[in-house]
Amino acid sequence: MKTEAKQYITDKVTKEFYIRYPWLEEKFGEKGKKHTREDNDHHLNHLELSYKRKDESFFSDYTVWLNDVLVSRGVGTKLIIENYEMIGRYLQEVDMHGDERDYYIRLLESSIAHLKRITDTG
Repeated sequence: MKTEAKQYITDKVTKEFYIRYPWLEEKFGEKGKKHTREDNDHHLNHLELSYKRKDESFFSDYTVWLNDVLVSRGVGTKLIIENYEMIGRYLQEVDMHGDERDYYIRLLESSIAHLKRITDTG
């Protein structure tokens, strides 16, 4: 995935989160935005590594770990699901090979379905 694509997706997701949840700005300010961007960089890097390795379990294992960590910190699974949905939408807006995009979307959808199953949010 091109650096420009990652940056575009990260910026769009961060902006959308702060529009959906305006209290985030009040509570966390610029530091929170920085962390949101960093989190999304991690998500995208794990997607990309999974693609390069042709190892879907790499991303699904990351998702399970991420959920465990964030839930233990009081961040609900719903926010991870929303985040992955946003990434999937914005992947449609960046330039990349179709098979790469399809791979990422399939992993995101699979991870979303898994999160919904384990948390009964679906």
